[in-house]
Amino acid sequence: MGIALDRPVVTHCGMKSSALAGPAGHPFHPFVVPVPIGAFVSSLIFDILTWTRADGLPYLVDGAFWLIGVGLVGALIAAVFGFLDLRAIPRRTRPFDIALTHLTLNAGAAVLFVIGYAWRAGDHVELDKTRWGQLALSAVAVALLLVAVWLGQTLTYRYGRRVARVADQADGGVGRE
Repeated sequence: MGIALDRPVVTHCGMKSSALAGPAGHPFHPFVVPVPIGAFVSSLIFDILTWTRADGLPYLVDGAFWLIGVGLVGALIAAVFGFLDLRAIPRRTRPFDIALTHLTLNAGAAVLFVIGYAWRAGDHVELDKTRWGQLALSAVAVALLLVAVWLGQTLTYRYGRRVARVADQADGGVGRE
């Protein structure tokens, strides 16, 4: 007989809490997502900066490669906690639909970054400038990521997912559609 790590209990302040949630029932997903977001956006900035000098900036090409790697590890960790949060959202509600779109866009961005990481793996040390195709791929991935972030913020700030009182979450949101 195992312990259900994601089984919620109600804390003294009416918040859902579990062994996988932080203090006062707040989830870990929003705590870990800044790592992959920051790494992915920074890698794109590094890619763009490699084109600001005629001779390029080879150390930024290498840095962008490693930032994508860090972002992918962080994205995997964030995805685990995000999936656990998804399970707590009632099906057939607007927040659940938004969460599925959020998940799909993040997965799409992650796939593009995996492709970009594999593409860069063989030549990131030799290049002085990021290849245009690699830069374009990262730009599209970051664009998907930004829309996914906006949807995640909508879940948190508009619908109060996993930060609202239990009574507010029972109807799929905090009373706003």
